Formats: sequence, C-alpha cells, structure tokens
Amino acid sequence: ETIYLQLYIETIIAIQSKYAAPGVNLSLCIMVSNDTNAKTLGLLKDNDNFGLADEQITIVEQGEGVPAVIDNNATIAMDTSDKYKIQAKPHGHGDIHTLLHSNGVVKKWCAAGLEY
Repeated sequence: ETIYLQLYIETIIAIQSKYAAPGVNLSLCIMVSNDTNAKTLGLLKDNDNFGLADEQITIVEQGEGVPAVIDNNATIAMDTSDKYKIQAKPHGHGDIHTLLHSNGVVKKWCAAGLEY
C-alpha cells in the first residue's frame, strides 16, 4: 500500500529527473492543520522525505480555523469539555493562497527560478 504523500513525492522526483534543468530541484508545499502537522512531519522524517531533500519541502500550517457547525441550520458546535468554547475546524483549501504569500513560499520559489 502506497501512502498518498509518497505517491506525490515519487511523481515530483520522476518529473524532476525527466524534465527539470540540471541542478533545478522541484519543490513541494504541504498545507497542514494543527491536527496534522506533527504527524505529517513525523511521516516525512520516518521515511527520509520519500527521497526529497529537506529544502525541497515547505510546510505551511493553517490557523486556528473557523467555527464548526453541527447541522444544516449552522448551529455552532461547542467544545464538549468547555461549554463556553467554540469548536474550530481547519479552513480547508480556502486559505492556501494566503498561506503561500504569508509564509514567503512564492518569493522563495521565484528566487529559486521556478516558474510554474
């Protein structure tokens, strides 16, 4: 069974070896949430980044998220351990562009000569 992250990275490595100019390494940006950050970093570390160098991988983490709802009436979900605290869930892909900008990913990639 292949882990989806491994499949993405193997694809990047294959494209890089076939199409990238000599000395150009393709990059991967992974968006995580506070729930998935540690597990993603651990998975990459335990598998030697599936063959990518550390500098080819950028991790961007979503913020605290948005209020979670529990039904179609948009009832706000409250924390089960604190009735005054609202449960929050990650934004999903909605904030990827903000994260790419605020983490300097686009500038880093442009400075490295990446165009697409």
